[in-house]
Formats: sequence, C-alpha cells, structure tokens
Amino acid sequence: MVMTRQLVALVALVWYPVQASAGAFRGHQSSMESHRGNNLLDELERVLGGSRREAAAARAASFEDAMRPIFRSLPKSVGERLPTGGVRYLLHRMFVERHGWFVEGLMSRGEAWNVSSPAAFFAEHAGVETEGIFERRLGGEGLTLHEVAVFAATLESLVHEETLERLHAAFRVLRLDTQESSASEQDVERVVDTYMIMLLLGMNHTIVTPSLVGRTWEHIDSIYPAWPETQKWVREIRKEVVTANPESRTSFSTTTQVLEEVANRYGRWQDTECIALKQDLMKYEHGETGRVLLKDFYHAALNGSFQYTESKEYLRELGVLDESTPSQPSVIIPNYVNGPSNCLASSKFYSVCCISECEALLKPLERHIGAPDATPGQIVELVARLPSASVDAPRELPASLVQRLEEIAERHSGRVPLHGRLFAQWMHHAYPRECPFPHASGTLAISTRKDLSSGAGEHVLDEEALRAEFEVYAEAGAATATDGVEERCELPWTPEEELFVHVPVAKPREGWFRRCVGVAAMASMLVATMRAAAIGTSSVGARKSDKCMV
Repeated sequence: MVMTRQLVALVALVWYPVQASAGAFRGHQSSMESHRGNNLLDELERVLGGSRREAAAARAASFEDAMRPIFRSLPKSVGERLPTGGVRYLLHRMFVERHGWFVEGLMSRGEAWNVSSPAAFFAEHAGVETEGIFERRLGGEGLTLHEVAVFAATLESLVHEETLERLHAAFRVLRLDTQESSASEQDVERVVDTYMIMLLLGMNHTIVTPSLVGRTWEHIDSIYPAWPETQKWVREIRKEVVTANPESRTSFSTTTQVLEEVANRYGRWQDTECIALKQDLMKYEHGETGRVLLKDFYHAALNGSFQYTESKEYLRELGVLDESTPSQPSVIIPNYVNGPSNCLASSKFYSVCCISECEALLKPLERHIGAPDATPGQIVELVARLPSASVDAPRELPASLVQRLEEIAERHSGRVPLHGRLFAQWMHHAYPRECPFPHASGTLAISTRKDLSSGAGEHVLDEEALRAEFEVYAEAGAATATDGVEERCELPWTPEEELFVHVPVAKPREGWFRRCVGVAAMASMLVATMRAAAIGTSSVGARKSDKCMV
C-alpha cells in the first residue's frame, strides 16, 4: 500500500507541471484566438467613433478585392498573415496604383520596407490608441487580407476628412464661410478652384490667408503652367457628379463628392504628363539602355527643355544617375520620371507622383503565378508574352537575360522570389524604359517633395552652369571616341540581394513537446516499477503459502 501511494505521488509530481503547462498553453492559445477574433472594426469604433468605423467599413470591401492578387503573391506567415514589412510594401503599392498617392510613412526613402511600421502613420493623424490597435496585430503574426484592407480604408477615410477641412478653408479664404449651404454656381466654382490651388501647391489650408491666395491667383500661369488644363478637367469631373445630383448641384455635400472624385482620379489623370516626360527623354536615349547621357541631358536643357536643369549632385541624391562609366554618367529614364522632383499635388498625408509603368508589368506576373516565387522557366514564358509601352511581344528573351534569371534561382533553391531586389533589377534589364533600377536599401536617402521644395534653388543649374557641365562631358565623350574606345551600351548589374518581405521564422513550442516526452518516459519507468513491485509481492506471498503447507 505504501508503494502504491508513493507511485501515485510520483505520478502526480511529474504530471501536474505538465498539466499546468498545457493549461497555460491552452490559455495563451485561447487568448490569442480571442484577440484575433475581436473585430478590428469594433476596436476602431471604440477609439475613433461610429462614423469613422462606418466610413472604413464602406471602403474596406473594394480594397480587399483590389489587394487580393498581390496579397496572394507575397510571402506570409502561418494563418495567411502578412508581416510588418509586407503590409507596408502592399499598402504603398496599392495607394500608388489606385490613386497615384505616395503616402508618408508607407513609401520608402531608400530604406528597407521593414525598417518602420506602417502603423506609425496613425500616431500623428489619428492618435496613439489607433496606432496601438494595428501595432498589436502587426507585432503578433501580422495582418490578414481583411485587416490590411481595413487599414487602407481607415487611412483613406482620414484623407476624406482632410478634404472636408480644405473645402471649409476654401470657403473661408474667399469669405464665403457663411454661405456654405447657399452658395451660387459661380461661388462654388471659385471655391473649387481655390481648393485645387491649395492642393496643387501644397499650401497649409489651416493657416492660408486670403492675401496669399490672391497673390497666387495673380501669377498662377507662371507658377503652374498646366492650370488651364487642370481647371478644365476638374470642371468635367464636377459636371459628372452634379448630373447625378441636379437638385443639389451647389450644396456642400455635392461639392465634397466632386472633390473626392478629383482626389481619387487626379493621380491617374496627371500621369499623362509623366508619360509625355518619358517620351521626351527617349528622344535623347543612348542606344536602347533606358538612359540619357548627362551631356545630352544638359544639351536638351540648353535647347529649350527647361525641366532638365538639375545638378549632377542632386540627380545622384535622387538615385537617377548611373555612374558605372565615370567619364560618361547617364540619367536613368524610369528613375528620373518616378523621382520625387516630379511629384505635384501634396497634402499632409501624401504627394501625387508619377505611377511606375513597371507596376502594370509586375501585376500580371503576380496574378498568373499566384505565389511568392516561380521557376525561371515560368517567368521566361510569361515575360516573353508580356508587352510594354516600348517593348513588343511576343519576343525571344536574350540568352544573357535568361542566364541572369537562372543565377538568381541558384541563390534561392531553384526558384526566383518575385519581391526581391535581384528580380526587380532583372525586370529593369527586361524593360529598361519602364522599370526603375533598384538601389540596395541604405545606399540612398531620397528626399520627399516637401524636403526638396525648401532648397529647390540649390539643385537647379543656371544657363552658364549648364553650359559648363555640358562641355565637360562633351569633351570626355570626344576623347573616348578619339581613343577608339567604344561607348558601352551594356546595363550595369550588381549582385546584392534583398527580399522586400521577411517572414519571421516561428519558434517551435519545445516546452510542451519535451514535457510530453518526459511524461512518456516517466510513465514507462513507473509501469516497469509497478510490474516489478507486483512480481515481488507475488513471490513473497507464494513463499508464505509454502511455509504454511509444511
């Protein structure tokens, strides 16, 4: 009996910690499931209020549908969750593709995508509690597709609120703030024009004065030469909206709808200027490299192309200067077109910049592959059939380009990651006029449009400086020709790899497993001990019987 009690006590001693650990684990798991089950929109309602919740919910569904193909192609953790860097990367691409918005806190200035959390955006614009809601989820295993869509919808609803604030400011600076609900047709048009000027020129609508707006109007043709075309386009948007709301064409709510449509569509509309800029640069292209020699760039400026006046140092800072041939540096066309110096409208949330044509090439690959990586053969087959604005298809890819792709695959167990620096560089080689050259993170510190505007004069060369720079590189080119050295048309290739989305490796829960193994081993020992004890008891009993029989 004593032996049995000791065995029971020993079993309890070994088993109890396991039970406690398992219970703790189940409790932790239950807590996590409960946390995940909490509706994100309900949490946002608690912090931001019911109206903002409704606004985000109304926008989330369309975001979810639009994001799905890219989301499917990105590396994810267990449970189909996207880590912090992936969320930031996806949101940036989505807002650029959807509106041409380069959102502060989402766009990269040359750093890696996982350097900062996209949730930091909300700390400044919606409070630390809102930031905390998203940060807690990002800090776990990441966000689901629905949660990323809610993030995007919440951000877009904040932009809508800024639209209302700027519209109120436009009424105020025109001294029509008492007539918001009863403005005339002419007054509404003046208000819309004033709103657009504040947006396009990046004016702070919270402090702008009537006198500043008045002075701007006096010089609008020189400050913003494209204003007549822009004004005409905005009038067309307004006509579309008021046609659907004829009875309230001058109401504040209808004017708000007009300006929301303008914000949503302006990025795509103004991108026609970006395409025209690219086509103009291609007139001076060096071979088929997607590059313009710096001497030709400055020569174009001296012959009337007023926009090509940036200094070499500034071009280098923007990441648009190829100096792989030091005597003949060149401007990379897609990097220049998509650079911050070509951004136009600006709000406290975003700038409107050129939309990379490479996005329209990458999306079909993501949609067809539907995974984070692919074999070289899959990619070659798809790209050979994929045309761009300057590349015809179908085509046979050069052997050197196929070899580069195979070299990338060798570094990744036979497959090519679609969202890495080397594949982006490969796309630049396949489409040199559409896809930017990807610089390794940390090698650039790209300024935003707001940063650049504060010292814009320092980056622009006057005619004398332009001529001096042109002559330097023209002489270098002549010397190269005299020496019989052939100008290179080969694009540079650098071997640095960098995956844009890093999925953290899940830590195995070894404690539970090891305890189970320990219990099994102890149970085996206990069974053996109990059997031995039973055999010993049986032997003693037999011997006692023998003695009685004597």
